[in-house]
Amino acid sequence: MKIAICDDEQVIREEINAMLDEFFAANNMTCAVDQFPTGESFVKVNGDYDLVFMDYQLTDGNGIDFAKRVREENKKIFIIFSTSFQEHVFESFTLDTFRYLVKPISKESVFSALQAFVKIYQTDRKIIINTLDKDYFVEADEVMYIEADKKYTTVRTTSGYHKSYRGISKYEAEINNSHFYRTHRSYIVNMKYISVIEKKTISLNNGEKIVISPKNYDEFIKSYMSYLKYKS
Repeated sequence: MKIAICDDEQVIREEINAMLDEFFAANNMTCAVDQFPTGESFVKVNGDYDLVFMDYQLTDGNGIDFAKRVREENKKIFIIFSTSFQEHVFESFTLDTFRYLVKPISKESVFSALQAFVKIYQTDRKIIINTLDKDYFVEADEVMYIEADKKYTTVRTTSGYHKSYRGISKYEAEINNSHFYRTHRSYIVNMKYISVIEKKTISLNNGEKIVISPKNYDEFIKSYMSYLKYKS
């Protein structure tokens, strides 16, 4: 997940960055965050960002204009505008703005926006399963677990099993999703499908069981409780 912060005030960029770090740490996720002091510096990078916090009025122009230019190249980017003036909110709607935050920005408003964004991001996320004869694109939400199998991996989805030549660590890095947890060096589980947790095994709602390492147990329970709280 890649997030940009575009604001001409460094103190605000740092505040938002700190909120992002706190939110994603609490939800067992990671994200790459880049800061931009001007609209032009953000547009020139033309990065494949998933979300941008965009200041409405920048020293080098209107945030709306910069956001329009970015949308021409990145149709899926989510935009959260921030401003000191509430009357700007209606103009931002022309860009299908995801959220609108009034300065001074509170942690509660940022967390609320991030919760809504992550829920959509996780639901719409796709992963690629590289097999020997073809590649499959599947919804991450449909992956029940991933199992390391010597030099291959088995990706268990709600529709069946897929044997892939990609390593389990590469899948772990790609998913980067608070629904998933690596319970063992050989297993990544989607917490959505868990029905019973025991000390050494986890039962899924289809009756299958996967292994959990004893050294991972306590941290996994914390993550699972966080997932249940977030899910609600």
